[in-house]
Amino acid sequence: MSDAAAGKANRGGIVLGLDAGTTSAKAVVVDRAGETLSSGGSDPIAVRSTPAGGREQEPEEIWQALTTAGRRAVEGLGSGVVVAALALAAQSGSVIPVPADGSPQRVVTWMDARFQSVADSWPREIEARIRAVSGWVPAAGVGLSTIVGLQAERSKRPKVDPGSVSRWASVDDYLMFRLTGEWATNPSNAAGMQLMDVAARTWSDELCSLAGLDPRMLSPIRESGTVVGELTGEAAAALGLDAGAPVVMGGHDQACAALGLGAVEPGDLFLSAGTAWVLTAVTDRVDAAALPSSLNLSPHVLPGVWTASQNLGGLGAMLAETPPPRMRDVFEACARQVAQALAGAGELVAGGEELIMVGGGTRSGELIAVVKDLIGRPVTARPEAAWPAIGAASLAQAAFEAERIGE
Repeated sequence: MSDAAAGKANRGGIVLGLDAGTTSAKAVVVDRAGETLSSGGSDPIAVRSTPAGGREQEPEEIWQALTTAGRRAVEGLGSGVVVAALALAAQSGSVIPVPADGSPQRVVTWMDARFQSVADSWPREIEARIRAVSGWVPAAGVGLSTIVGLQAERSKRPKVDPGSVSRWASVDDYLMFRLTGEWATNPSNAAGMQLMDVAARTWSDELCSLAGLDPRMLSPIRESGTVVGELTGEAAAALGLDAGAPVVMGGHDQACAALGLGAVEPGDLFLSAGTAWVLTAVTDRVDAAALPSSLNLSPHVLPGVWTASQNLGGLGAMLAETPPPRMRDVFEACARQVAQALAGAGELVAGGEELIMVGGGTRSGELIAVVKDLIGRPVTARPEAAWPAIGAASLAQAAFEAERIGE
Protein backbone atom coordinates (compact mmCIF):
# COMPACT_ATOMS: atom_id res chain seq x y z
CA MET A 1 0.00 0.00 0.00
CA SER A 2 1.29 3.51 -0.81
CA ASP A 3 2.18 6.05 1.90
CA ALA A 4 -0.89 8.11 0.92
CA ALA A 5 -3.17 5.10 1.24
CA ALA A 6 -1.59 4.20 4.56
CA GLY A 7 -2.31 7.72 5.79
CA LYS A 8 -5.98 7.38 4.85
CA ALA A 9 -6.16 3.98 6.51
CA ASN A 10 -4.74 5.24 9.77
CA ARG A 11 -7.51 7.84 10.05
CA GLY A 12 -9.89 5.02 11.01
CA GLY A 13 -13.12 3.65 9.65
CA ILE A 14 -11.45 0.92 7.62
CA VAL A 15 -13.66 -2.09 6.91
CA LEU A 16 -13.25 -5.53 5.36
CA GLY A 17 -15.70 -6.91 2.82
CA LEU A 18 -15.65 -10.66 2.21
CA ASP A 19 -17.23 -12.62 -0.64
CA ALA A 20 -17.65 -16.39 -0.43
CA GLY A 21 -18.39 -17.23 -4.05
CA THR A 22 -18.96 -20.68 -5.46
CA THR A 23 -15.59 -21.13 -7.13
CA SER A 24 -13.39 -18.81 -5.05
CA ALA A 25 -13.40 -16.21 -2.29
CA LYS A 26 -12.52 -12.52 -2.57
CA ALA A 27 -11.91 -9.73 -0.09
CA VAL A 28 -11.49 -5.96 -0.17
CA VAL A 29 -10.43 -3.43 2.44
CA VAL A 30 -12.25 -0.13 1.99
CA ASP A 31 -11.82 3.27 3.64
CA ARG A 32 -14.49 5.73 4.77
CA ALA A 33 -14.53 7.40 1.36
CA GLY A 34 -15.31 4.08 -0.34
CA GLU A 35 -11.84 3.70 -1.85
CA THR A 36 -10.45 0.16 -2.06
CA LEU A 37 -7.11 0.13 -0.24
CA SER A 38 -6.21 -3.51 -0.81
CA SER A 39 -7.73 -6.74 -2.04
CA GLY A 40 -7.14 -10.47 -1.92
CA GLY A 41 -8.39 -13.69 -3.41
CA SER A 42 -8.23 -17.41 -2.84
CA ASP A 43 -7.29 -20.39 -4.95
CA PRO A 44 -10.25 -22.18 -6.60
CA ILE A 45 -12.63 -24.04 -4.29
CA ALA A 46 -13.06 -27.64 -5.40
CA VAL A 47 -16.50 -28.78 -6.57
CA ARG A 48 -16.90 -32.55 -6.45
CA SER A 49 -19.24 -34.41 -8.76
CA THR A 50 -21.28 -37.30 -7.38
CA PRO A 51 -23.57 -39.77 -9.17
CA ALA A 52 -26.83 -38.56 -10.75
CA GLY A 53 -25.78 -34.92 -11.06
CA GLY A 54 -24.53 -34.19 -7.55
CA ARG A 55 -22.23 -31.18 -7.04
CA GLU A 56 -20.75 -30.87 -3.56
CA GLN A 57 -18.12 -28.90 -1.66
CA GLU A 58 -16.35 -29.26 1.69
CA PRO A 59 -17.34 -26.59 4.25
CA GLU A 60 -13.81 -26.44 5.66
CA GLU A 61 -12.39 -25.72 2.21
CA ILE A 62 -14.82 -22.81 1.80
CA TRP A 63 -13.75 -21.46 5.20
CA GLN A 64 -10.08 -21.79 4.33
CA ALA A 65 -10.65 -19.98 1.01
CA LEU A 66 -12.48 -17.15 2.77
CA THR A 67 -9.82 -16.65 5.43
CA THR A 68 -7.07 -16.84 2.81
CA ALA A 69 -8.69 -14.09 0.74
CA GLY A 70 -9.32 -11.96 3.82
CA ARG A 71 -5.80 -12.42 5.17
CA ARG A 72 -4.26 -11.48 1.81
CA ALA A 73 -6.32 -8.30 1.72
CA VAL A 74 -5.40 -7.41 5.31
CA GLU A 75 -1.71 -8.08 4.66
CA GLY A 76 -1.84 -5.48 1.89
CA LEU A 77 -2.54 -2.78 4.48
CA GLY A 78 0.78 -2.93 6.25
CA SER A 79 1.27 -2.62 10.00
CA GLY A 80 -0.58 -0.34 12.39
CA VAL A 81 -3.90 -0.30 10.51
CA VAL A 82 -7.01 -1.36 12.41
CA VAL A 83 -10.02 -2.89 10.64
CA ALA A 84 -13.08 -1.45 12.37
CA ALA A 85 -15.71 -3.93 11.11
CA LEU A 86 -16.31 -6.63 8.51
CA ALA A 87 -19.24 -8.12 6.58
CA LEU A 88 -19.81 -11.14 4.35
CA ALA A 89 -21.44 -11.72 0.96
CA ALA A 90 -22.07 -15.34 0.05
CA GLN A 91 -23.55 -17.69 -2.51
CA SER A 92 -27.15 -18.79 -1.97
CA GLY A 93 -29.20 -21.96 -2.46
CA SER A 94 -26.60 -24.42 -1.20
CA VAL A 95 -27.46 -26.61 1.80
CA ILE A 96 -25.28 -27.89 4.66
CA PRO A 97 -26.74 -30.62 6.93
CA VAL A 98 -25.40 -30.17 10.46
CA PRO A 99 -25.77 -33.22 12.80
CA ALA A 100 -26.30 -32.92 16.52
CA ASP A 101 -22.54 -33.17 17.14
CA GLY A 102 -22.09 -29.86 15.28
CA SER A 103 -19.76 -31.15 12.55
CA PRO A 104 -21.12 -29.92 9.18
CA GLN A 105 -21.53 -32.41 6.37
CA ARG A 106 -20.68 -31.71 2.74
CA VAL A 107 -22.30 -28.72 1.07
CA VAL A 108 -24.93 -29.71 -1.49
CA THR A 109 -24.42 -26.76 -3.82
CA TRP A 110 -26.94 -24.75 -5.83
CA MET A 111 -25.48 -26.47 -8.92
CA ASP A 112 -26.65 -29.89 -7.70
CA ALA A 113 -29.25 -31.38 -10.07
CA ARG A 114 -30.18 -34.56 -8.17
CA PHE A 115 -33.48 -33.35 -6.77
CA GLN A 116 -35.26 -31.88 -9.78
CA SER A 117 -37.69 -34.79 -9.49
CA VAL A 118 -38.70 -33.47 -6.07
CA ALA A 119 -39.60 -30.10 -7.52
CA ASP A 120 -41.43 -31.75 -10.41
CA SER A 121 -43.48 -33.95 -8.07
CA TRP A 122 -45.47 -31.17 -6.40
CA PRO A 123 -49.04 -30.62 -7.67
CA ARG A 124 -49.74 -27.31 -9.35
CA GLU A 125 -51.54 -25.87 -6.36
CA ILE A 126 -48.55 -26.65 -4.11
CA GLU A 127 -46.14 -25.27 -6.71
CA ALA A 128 -48.21 -22.07 -6.85
CA ARG A 129 -48.10 -21.71 -3.06
CA ILE A 130 -44.33 -22.23 -2.98
CA ARG A 131 -43.93 -19.52 -5.59
CA ALA A 132 -46.35 -17.10 -3.94
CA VAL A 133 -44.82 -17.43 -0.46
CA SER A 134 -41.11 -17.85 -1.23
CA GLY A 135 -40.83 -15.78 -4.40
CA TRP A 136 -38.98 -18.60 -6.14
CA VAL A 137 -40.11 -21.17 -8.68
CA PRO A 138 -39.62 -24.76 -7.39
CA ALA A 139 -36.44 -26.19 -8.86
CA ALA A 140 -33.34 -28.20 -8.07
CA GLY A 141 -30.53 -26.30 -6.40
CA VAL A 142 -32.57 -24.53 -3.70
CA GLY A 143 -33.03 -25.46 -0.08
CA LEU A 144 -36.58 -26.80 -0.17
CA SER A 145 -36.09 -29.46 -2.85
CA THR A 146 -32.61 -30.33 -1.57
CA ILE A 147 -33.74 -30.85 2.02
CA VAL A 148 -36.75 -32.94 0.98
CA GLY A 149 -34.52 -35.03 -1.30
CA LEU A 150 -31.80 -35.55 1.29
CA GLN A 151 -34.31 -36.61 3.94
CA ALA A 152 -35.87 -39.08 1.52
CA GLU A 153 -32.42 -40.55 0.80
CA ARG A 154 -31.65 -40.86 4.51
CA SER A 155 -34.92 -42.66 5.21
CA LYS A 156 -33.92 -45.38 2.73
CA ARG A 157 -30.66 -46.11 4.56
CA PRO A 158 -31.38 -48.04 7.77
CA LYS A 159 -27.97 -47.33 9.27
CA VAL A 160 -28.55 -43.59 9.13
CA ASP A 161 -30.95 -41.96 11.56
CA PRO A 162 -33.26 -39.68 9.50
CA GLY A 163 -33.50 -37.35 12.47
CA SER A 164 -29.75 -36.99 12.97
CA VAL A 165 -29.62 -33.56 11.33
CA SER A 166 -30.22 -30.90 13.97
CA ARG A 167 -29.68 -27.85 11.71
CA TRP A 168 -30.14 -27.12 8.02
CA ALA A 169 -27.68 -24.37 7.16
CA SER A 170 -26.33 -22.71 4.07
CA VAL A 171 -22.90 -21.29 3.28
CA ASP A 172 -23.59 -17.83 4.71
CA ASP A 173 -24.77 -18.86 8.19
CA TYR A 174 -22.08 -21.54 8.44
CA LEU A 175 -19.43 -18.90 7.76
CA MET A 176 -21.12 -16.46 10.15
CA PHE A 177 -20.88 -19.17 12.81
CA ARG A 178 -17.17 -19.60 12.05
CA LEU A 179 -16.65 -15.83 12.29
CA THR A 180 -18.66 -15.10 15.43
CA GLY A 181 -19.80 -18.34 17.08
CA GLU A 182 -23.41 -17.32 16.29
CA TRP A 183 -25.68 -19.02 13.76
CA ALA A 184 -27.46 -16.30 11.78
CA THR A 185 -28.59 -15.70 8.20
CA ASN A 186 -30.14 -12.76 6.36
CA PRO A 187 -33.22 -12.29 4.15
CA SER A 188 -31.42 -12.23 0.80
CA ASN A 189 -29.52 -15.46 1.53
CA ALA A 190 -32.49 -17.09 3.25
CA ALA A 191 -34.48 -16.65 0.02
CA GLY A 192 -32.34 -19.36 -1.59
CA MET A 193 -33.51 -21.85 1.02
CA GLN A 194 -37.04 -21.39 -0.43
CA LEU A 195 -38.39 -21.68 3.11
CA MET A 196 -38.86 -17.97 3.79
CA ASP A 197 -41.90 -15.76 3.37
CA VAL A 198 -40.34 -13.24 0.98
CA ALA A 199 -42.73 -10.43 1.94
CA ALA A 200 -42.44 -10.91 5.70
CA ARG A 201 -38.71 -11.82 5.58
CA THR A 202 -39.28 -14.58 8.16
CA TRP A 203 -39.28 -18.38 7.97
CA SER A 204 -42.60 -19.71 6.71
CA ASP A 205 -44.31 -22.34 8.85
CA GLU A 206 -46.14 -23.51 5.72
CA LEU A 207 -42.98 -24.11 3.68
CA CYS A 208 -41.07 -25.60 6.61
CA SER A 209 -43.93 -28.05 7.12
CA LEU A 210 -43.70 -28.99 3.44
CA ALA A 211 -40.00 -29.68 3.95
CA GLY A 212 -40.71 -31.76 7.05
CA LEU A 213 -38.68 -29.63 9.43
CA ASP A 214 -39.15 -27.40 12.43
CA PRO A 215 -38.26 -23.72 11.75
CA ARG A 216 -36.04 -23.90 14.83
CA MET A 217 -33.73 -26.11 12.76
CA LEU A 218 -32.93 -23.02 10.66
CA SER A 219 -30.72 -20.11 11.66
CA PRO A 220 -32.37 -16.90 12.90
CA ILE A 221 -32.90 -14.31 10.15
CA ARG A 222 -31.18 -11.00 10.90
CA GLU A 223 -31.47 -7.94 8.69
CA SER A 224 -28.49 -7.02 6.54
CA GLY A 225 -26.43 -4.22 8.05
CA THR A 226 -27.02 -5.24 11.68
CA VAL A 227 -24.18 -6.29 13.96
CA VAL A 228 -24.31 -10.06 14.61
CA GLY A 229 -21.44 -10.38 17.04
CA GLU A 230 -17.71 -10.02 17.50
CA LEU A 231 -14.91 -11.74 15.64
CA THR A 232 -13.73 -14.75 17.62
CA GLY A 233 -10.09 -15.26 18.49
CA GLU A 234 -9.78 -18.23 16.15
CA ALA A 235 -11.33 -16.37 13.22
CA ALA A 236 -9.29 -13.26 13.95
CA ALA A 237 -6.06 -15.26 13.87
CA ALA A 238 -7.04 -16.83 10.54
CA LEU A 239 -7.78 -13.41 9.02
CA GLY A 240 -4.81 -11.60 10.55
CA LEU A 241 -7.05 -9.27 12.58
CA ASP A 242 -7.62 -8.48 16.25
CA ALA A 243 -10.38 -10.38 18.02
CA GLY A 244 -13.50 -8.46 18.94
CA ALA A 245 -14.08 -6.55 15.69
CA PRO A 246 -17.82 -6.16 14.97
CA VAL A 247 -19.12 -8.62 12.36
CA VAL A 248 -21.96 -7.07 10.37
CA MET A 249 -24.64 -9.09 8.60
CA GLY A 250 -24.08 -9.06 4.85
CA GLY A 251 -26.18 -10.74 2.19
CA HIS A 252 -26.45 -12.79 -0.97
CA ASP A 253 -23.62 -12.07 -3.39
CA GLN A 254 -25.97 -10.76 -6.11
CA ALA A 255 -27.73 -8.42 -3.67
CA CYS A 256 -24.41 -7.19 -2.27
CA ALA A 257 -23.17 -6.66 -5.83
CA ALA A 258 -26.29 -4.57 -6.51
CA LEU A 259 -25.44 -2.37 -3.53
CA GLY A 260 -21.82 -2.06 -4.61
CA LEU A 261 -22.92 -1.05 -8.11
CA GLY A 262 -25.46 1.46 -6.86
CA ALA A 263 -28.48 -0.53 -8.10
CA VAL A 264 -30.69 0.36 -5.16
CA GLU A 265 -33.79 2.10 -6.58
CA PRO A 266 -36.85 0.43 -8.17
CA GLY A 267 -36.20 0.00 -11.87
CA ASP A 268 -32.40 -0.13 -11.55
CA LEU A 269 -30.93 -2.93 -13.66
CA PHE A 270 -27.68 -4.81 -13.83
CA LEU A 271 -26.43 -7.70 -15.92
CA SER A 272 -23.74 -10.05 -14.63
CA ALA A 273 -22.07 -11.27 -17.81
CA GLY A 274 -19.68 -13.88 -16.49
CA THR A 275 -19.67 -17.63 -17.06
CA ALA A 276 -23.39 -17.48 -16.37
CA TRP A 277 -25.40 -14.40 -17.25
CA VAL A 278 -27.88 -13.12 -14.65
CA LEU A 279 -30.22 -10.17 -15.18
CA THR A 280 -31.33 -8.44 -11.97
CA ALA A 281 -33.88 -5.67 -11.48
CA VAL A 282 -34.55 -3.78 -8.26
CA THR A 283 -38.22 -3.55 -7.30
CA ASP A 284 -40.46 -2.42 -4.46
CA ARG A 285 -43.13 -4.97 -5.40
CA VAL A 286 -43.48 -8.14 -3.36
CA ASP A 287 -46.32 -9.93 -5.16
CA ALA A 288 -44.26 -12.83 -6.48
CA ALA A 289 -47.30 -14.50 -8.02
CA ALA A 290 -47.70 -11.50 -10.33
CA LEU A 291 -44.14 -11.70 -11.64
CA PRO A 292 -43.16 -13.60 -14.79
CA SER A 293 -42.28 -17.17 -13.82
CA SER A 294 -38.77 -16.63 -15.18
CA LEU A 295 -37.98 -14.22 -12.33
CA ASN A 296 -37.09 -15.19 -8.76
CA LEU A 297 -37.86 -12.60 -6.10
CA SER A 298 -35.45 -12.01 -3.19
CA PRO A 299 -34.97 -9.27 -0.60
CA HIS A 300 -32.32 -6.68 -1.36
CA VAL A 301 -29.74 -5.98 1.35
CA LEU A 302 -31.49 -2.63 1.86
CA PRO A 303 -34.88 -2.32 3.58
CA GLY A 304 -38.02 -1.80 1.50
CA VAL A 305 -36.69 -3.13 -1.80
CA TRP A 306 -36.26 -6.53 -3.42
CA THR A 307 -34.42 -7.96 -6.42
CA ALA A 308 -36.00 -9.92 -9.26
CA SER A 309 -33.45 -12.02 -11.12
CA GLN A 310 -33.37 -14.29 -14.15
CA ASN A 311 -30.56 -16.70 -14.94
CA LEU A 312 -29.97 -16.50 -18.70
CA GLY A 313 -27.71 -19.55 -18.73
CA GLY A 314 -24.06 -20.17 -19.49
CA LEU A 315 -23.69 -17.52 -22.19
CA GLY A 316 -20.16 -16.69 -21.09
CA ALA A 317 -19.09 -20.29 -21.62
CA MET A 318 -20.67 -20.19 -25.08
CA LEU A 319 -18.72 -17.04 -25.92
CA ALA A 320 -15.47 -18.61 -24.73
CA GLU A 321 -15.99 -21.62 -26.99
CA THR A 322 -16.91 -19.65 -30.13
CA PRO A 323 -14.32 -19.23 -32.90
CA PRO A 324 -13.71 -15.59 -33.96
CA PRO A 325 -15.44 -15.87 -37.38
CA ARG A 326 -18.75 -16.67 -35.63
CA MET A 327 -18.39 -14.27 -32.73
CA ARG A 328 -20.73 -11.62 -34.12
CA ASP A 329 -23.56 -14.17 -34.42
CA VAL A 330 -23.04 -15.26 -30.81
CA PHE A 331 -22.96 -11.63 -29.64
CA GLU A 332 -26.35 -11.12 -31.24
CA ALA A 333 -27.73 -14.34 -29.75
CA CYS A 334 -26.64 -13.24 -26.27
CA ALA A 335 -28.10 -9.77 -26.76
CA ARG A 336 -31.41 -11.24 -27.95
CA GLN A 337 -31.68 -13.25 -24.73
CA VAL A 338 -31.14 -10.09 -22.70
CA ALA A 339 -33.73 -8.24 -24.78
CA GLN A 340 -36.24 -11.07 -24.36
CA ALA A 341 -35.67 -11.14 -20.60
CA LEU A 342 -36.26 -7.39 -20.38
CA ALA A 343 -39.40 -7.68 -22.48
CA GLY A 344 -40.64 -10.51 -20.27
CA ALA A 345 -40.09 -8.43 -17.15
CA GLY A 346 -42.56 -5.87 -18.50
CA GLU A 347 -43.52 -3.03 -16.15
CA LEU A 348 -40.97 -4.18 -13.60
CA VAL A 349 -38.19 -2.57 -15.66
CA ALA A 350 -40.22 0.09 -17.44
CA GLY A 351 -38.91 2.86 -15.21
CA GLY A 352 -35.27 1.92 -15.59
CA GLU A 353 -33.20 3.52 -18.30
CA GLU A 354 -29.62 2.37 -17.88
CA LEU A 355 -28.41 -1.23 -17.82
CA ILE A 356 -25.23 -1.70 -15.77
CA MET A 357 -23.10 -4.52 -17.15
CA VAL A 358 -20.36 -6.30 -15.20
CA GLY A 359 -18.27 -9.41 -15.66
CA GLY A 360 -16.04 -10.84 -18.35
CA GLY A 361 -18.44 -9.81 -21.11
CA THR A 362 -17.48 -6.18 -20.53
CA ARG A 363 -14.08 -6.85 -22.09
CA SER A 364 -15.70 -6.73 -25.53
CA GLY A 365 -16.76 -3.30 -26.72
CA GLU A 366 -18.50 -4.91 -29.69
CA LEU A 367 -20.62 -7.12 -27.43
CA ILE A 368 -21.64 -4.11 -25.33
CA ALA A 369 -22.61 -2.21 -28.49
CA VAL A 370 -24.73 -5.11 -29.76
CA VAL A 371 -26.54 -5.41 -26.42
CA LYS A 372 -27.18 -1.65 -26.39
CA ASP A 373 -28.62 -1.69 -29.91
CA LEU A 374 -30.95 -4.62 -29.27
CA ILE A 375 -32.33 -3.52 -25.89
CA GLY A 376 -32.77 0.12 -26.89
CA ARG A 377 -31.37 1.65 -23.72
CA PRO A 378 -27.96 2.87 -22.51
CA VAL A 379 -25.47 0.25 -21.32
CA THR A 380 -22.78 1.22 -18.83
CA ALA A 381 -19.93 -1.27 -18.44
CA ARG A 382 -18.35 -1.24 -15.00
CA PRO A 383 -14.75 -2.38 -14.63
CA GLU A 384 -14.15 -5.82 -13.25
CA ALA A 385 -14.05 -5.73 -9.46
CA ALA A 386 -15.13 -7.78 -6.47
CA TRP A 387 -18.56 -6.12 -6.42
CA PRO A 388 -20.16 -8.46 -3.83
CA ALA A 389 -17.26 -7.83 -1.44
CA ILE A 390 -17.51 -4.09 -2.10
CA GLY A 391 -21.23 -4.20 -1.30
CA ALA A 392 -20.52 -6.12 1.90
CA ALA A 393 -17.92 -3.52 2.84
CA SER A 394 -20.56 -0.80 2.33
CA LEU A 395 -22.83 -2.55 4.84
CA ALA A 396 -19.97 -2.84 7.32
CA GLN A 397 -19.08 0.83 6.85
CA ALA A 398 -22.68 1.99 7.35
CA ALA A 399 -23.00 -0.09 10.53
CA PHE A 400 -19.70 1.25 11.85
CA GLU A 401 -20.72 4.86 11.19
CA ALA A 402 -24.12 4.26 12.84
CA GLU A 403 -22.40 2.88 15.93
CA ARG A 404 -20.12 5.95 16.03
CA ILE A 405 -23.09 8.31 15.77
CA GLY A 406 -24.84 6.45 18.57
CA GLU A 407 -21.87 6.78 20.93
